[in-house]
Amino acid sequence: IIALYELAKRLGYSMKTIVITGNPDSELGHLADITISTGHPDEVCPLGLTPTTSTTVMTVIGDALVVLLMKKIAFTASEYAKRHHGGYLGVKSRNAAQNKS
Repeated sequence: IIALYELAKRLGYSMKTIVITGNPDSELGHLADITISTGHPDEVCPLGLTPTTSTTVMTVIGDALVVLLMKKIAFTASEYAKRHHGGYLGVKSRNAAQNKS
């Protein structure tokens, strides 16, 4: 991930970066514009090996960020349909866009 971050910077991309991490003092945490700490929760895996709780926390934080951004930029069903052109989500989003027209 750090190599991709550095490549993007060398190529001139200037997008803001948000890192969701259990270790905000990591190298990536320091490189990011915004670092969100998960609080490094204990995993529910009885062996303490499988990332379970941490991936759930990251998903919840990511979903919250997406929903907030969609509201902030007034993301529409029509815009959604452009990105999900096939399958169930494509059909559902096109129907939603048509019903709003």
